[in-house]
Amino acid sequence: MFEGFKVLFVEDDPPVRASLTQTLELAGLEVLACGSAEEALPHIQPGAQLVVATDVRLPGMDGLALLDHVMATDPHIPVVLVTAHGDVAMAVRAMRTGAYDFIEKPFAPERFVDALTRALDKRVLRVAVDELRGQLQRRSGMEAVLLGNSAAMQNVRRQVLNLADTSADVMILGETGTGKELVARCLHDQSLRRDQLRGDQLRRPARGLVRERVVRP
Repeated sequence: MFEGFKVLFVEDDPPVRASLTQTLELAGLEVLACGSAEEALPHIQPGAQLVVATDVRLPGMDGLALLDHVMATDPHIPVVLVTAHGDVAMAVRAMRTGAYDFIEKPFAPERFVDALTRALDKRVLRVAVDELRGQLQRRSGMEAVLLGNSAAMQNVRRQVLNLADTSADVMILGETGTGKELVARCLHDQSLRRDQLRGDQLRRPARGLVRERVVRP
């Protein structure tokens, strides 16, 4: 249903964790179940393709502290809080902090599934928008350097964008004056490794590594 996206579910009670994990999986959701907030922390990264569902009362780091951590890491990750202790003040604080939803036990399984399905819908949309925005920004910047609307130039720009997200070394071939250094500069600027490469590294081939051909002579 949400390929590549997961529910990070934090619950310290093993029977409850197993039961609700099964409920979510039967609804077609992929679940990563954790017994503590500390166990969940490594999975929470900027841009992570997941939503978080956590009990509020946990040993050690509690659900509200986990919510704070998620918001500090990536405020666009939806967090659903679950509690057996009805507390209006707690719910208000959680929503103001950025919680997506607040569920009080006992609850129907359908309520839990619905909340997390909506949270995943929101997360999938946000990730897609961020990816599209990044592509548009990168394409706009490159078009100011690699000029031209011919099919050949559009193909060069498309190949640069495709290669920029890989770790492959790139060999650029072409006659003198055809813009090899401009292509190298664009590939460098769009690359995830742009902060690691400097100066003549853009032109110096690495021994023993695969080279991709972007422009043919």
